Amino acid sequence: MRALTIKVPKGKGHEVKQIAAQHHGKNLTLQPTEAGEQVTVHLNNEAVSRFIEAISHLESAEITLVPRGVITMYPPAEQTPEQVVDVTYRSPIEIFLGGLQSVGSWTGLLVYSIAGAVLVWIGLYTGTSYLLVAAMLIAPFAGPAMNAALASAAGKMQLLQQSLLRYFVAIGTGIAVSFLLSLLVGQQHATPMMVSVSQISQVTLLLPLIAGVAGGANLIQSERDSLVSGAAVGMLVAASLAPPTGLIGMALNFGNWQLIRSGIFLLILQLAGIQLSAALMFRLMGHVTTRGVRFADGKSYVFPLSMSVAVLVIAGFMFWQFSQQPNLQKASLDTQITEVMRTELSKLDQLETIEVNARFTRGTLPDLNPVICELYLYRRDALLTDAQLKQQIEQRLYEAIKAQGWNADPMFNITLLDYPGEAPR
Repeated sequence: MRALTIKVPKGKGHEVKQIAAQHHGKNLTLQPTEAGEQVTVHLNNEAVSRFIEAISHLESAEITLVPRGVITMYPPAEQTPEQVVDVTYRSPIEIFLGGLQSVGSWTGLLVYSIAGAVLVWIGLYTGTSYLLVAAMLIAPFAGPAMNAALASAAGKMQLLQQSLLRYFVAIGTGIAVSFLLSLLVGQQHATPMMVSVSQISQVTLLLPLIAGVAGGANLIQSERDSLVSGAAVGMLVAASLAPPTGLIGMALNFGNWQLIRSGIFLLILQLAGIQLSAALMFRLMGHVTTRGVRFADGKSYVFPLSMSVAVLVIAGFMFWQFSQQPNLQKASLDTQITEVMRTELSKLDQLETIEVNARFTRGTLPDLNPVICELYLYRRDALLTDAQLKQQIEQRLYEAIKAQGWNADPMFNITLLDYPGEAPR
């Protein structure tokens, strides 16, 4: 439940108290003050917006909403357990205003953007994965992304523009810091961690969609009903944004346009995906609309317009991704090529598979898309030499990979070992 205090002119307190009772308010109190009267109300989370709308005709009313859960208990005592269990969703007005409170100052945004960018740069430059995790925790991308979605749901075009501005300022700051740090150390080549971040999966779209759903649910749910902290949800949003930001800045330093393209693809796709899913969550689950209390001046065209733009961006990027194989699909093709090789090897009785891996190289050559295939195998057949058996395996795997229609040029590195317990050759 939520606690509200309402200050009204003298003689209006009883009216407010009656309206609160109609909305099933509990533990109502009316106190006289020097300037009038003060009513204290305890309401179910979902009733807050309806109550505020019901007293909106009292233009001089001063309302204080405490955005924390309170526990109200009242007779009969045996019903206390049922009374304190209130895990209903937050009211639309609390969702909206709570999102605005998370905006913070420009100074904080820039400081955290710089700090996050430094951690991302160190993580990508040194290959230290836990520093990328730390950067995701402090990167200030979740707030602007969620506020943009809230603005769309409420029809607030000005707030949408401000949120997008903050988003791109944070992104631009991260890119600039990463670029300057790479320039200072004289970096001229991509690190293995940068290559790993740049490789995009065919299911990359799922990450921003899930991040938007999780972020929206975190703002909508009552704090006693939320099983996940806000920091964890913010980290999920930043997980899709922080590494590509550092990647673009570092790659700009030495002009690797393939890495830059991957980073830009990820950043724009993530924003569109988060915007789409989070705005739908606020509309359908949180009931944040243009008719919401205290933000009724929202424009009805903003929500469908923003959703249409998000869908068009996602559709365009999906077409771009799947029309240019393997450049924007390497993370998935690595797994698929590995699976094809394992399937083919399982058909060869003279071999036992120890380990099989496939990975694309950091770039795409003018006429080739090299994918390095590493195989560690036990051999049971002593009739063929190592060279003959390797040639046979390479030919079979090459044909199997090419038969899938992938634009990939496999390069095989095969290690053969005699099966344990058999005489060495």
